[in-house]
Amino acid sequence: MKFSKIHLGRQGNFILGLLLLYFVLFGYIANAYPRYIDVDLNKTVQSAIGLKLIFLYQIFFNIRTFWSFIILFAIIFFVALREPFYEYAIRNSIWYIPAILIMSWIWYWILYGFDPTVFYIYFIRVEGYITILTLLGTNLSAAILASVINEKRKLMREIEI
Repeated sequence: MKFSKIHLGRQGNFILGLLLLYFVLFGYIANAYPRYIDVDLNKTVQSAIGLKLIFLYQIFFNIRTFWSFIILFAIIFFVALREPFYEYAIRNSIWYIPAILIMSWIWYWILYGFDPTVFYIYFIRVEGYITILTLLGTNLSAAILASVINEKRKLMREIEI
């Protein structure tokens, strides 16, 4: 019986991206919004995150939390830049979309308890599809930009040699 060498480089990049998304992106979102509605001394009401955690486009395009959009773009760009072939980078960026959606549902369940109607709410409302299209556009644009830079870098190395 012959054992083949297992190459963990690509799987390691994908897992690194998942960890960065879970801890950095959703950590930023969790710190940007309070878990409950709080009234401060100036009598202004801070909004709780609620369904914004499920419909992520509301967080990405909010002026107060626009950094979450930049963080998502940077994570996908970084992971795609580490891939040796641009096909893998684009494929992995598409695979991150269901992972991000599942992570948002998990964070919602952590904050507000398990509620199976999240699936119904997500796929029956237009906001769910806007979120999917936003994630698709962001991830693909970051992966394509990283792939173009990676290919230009390879071309420049060939020219130097």
